[in-house]
Amino acid sequence: PGFSPAFAAFSFGAPHFKGMSQYGAYGRAKSGQSAEDILKAYYGGIEIKKDYDTGKQIGVAGFGRMDIETYTKRIYEVPNTWGDNGGFEALKAQAVAARTYALAWTREGTGGNICTDQGCQVYKNSNKGGKWEEAVNATKGWVLQKDGKLIKPWYASTSGGYQESYDALSYREDGSHYNTPSLWDTPSGRGGWTSQAYEKTGGSPWFY
Repeated sequence: PGFSPAFAAFSFGAPHFKGMSQYGAYGRAKSGQSAEDILKAYYGGIEIKKDYDTGKQIGVAGFGRMDIETYTKRIYEVPNTWGDNGGFEALKAQAVAARTYALAWTREGTGGNICTDQGCQVYKNSNKGGKWEEAVNATKGWVLQKDGKLIKPWYASTSGGYQESYDALSYREDGSHYNTPSLWDTPSGRGGWTSQAYEKTGGSPWFY
């Protein structure tokens, strides 16, 4: 810049680098991966249970109790437009993560209310509709488990092409633990960063 000393800073958004990258999931979907492929890439050796109780009631801060499917239809985390641009499988993956996260946060409806902002998940008290509702319906009753226990599936918009491991069962009080994988979020590992990063394929405005 013509003066010294000079300093520069850059950011990949405001990430925690753990769990699923939303723009990475979009990039993976655009590359042909299914929702199940996406979820297993980010959360590792989990099981996708497809017959969870759709009538399970949870508490939502400020809005009382509602069944988990109604709640999930009112999550405003990713754009509906992704579903029309090759990203429907990413919407499905997000729906499964959001549903599971709410159940884990509330200890399946027995442990208090989930908040309605980015501290938990962005909830608005009306159905989002469109491709999001289609994705929720397409994954009705799907949740993420490890050894029969719901994981807490973290996610964030953008991580810069690398995901760190975290203990997805640490919220439990029974001593359970499960560490998700750490990975370079590209088709070819570290060698594909940054040119092949799935977040770049997904067009993240925060990917640097």
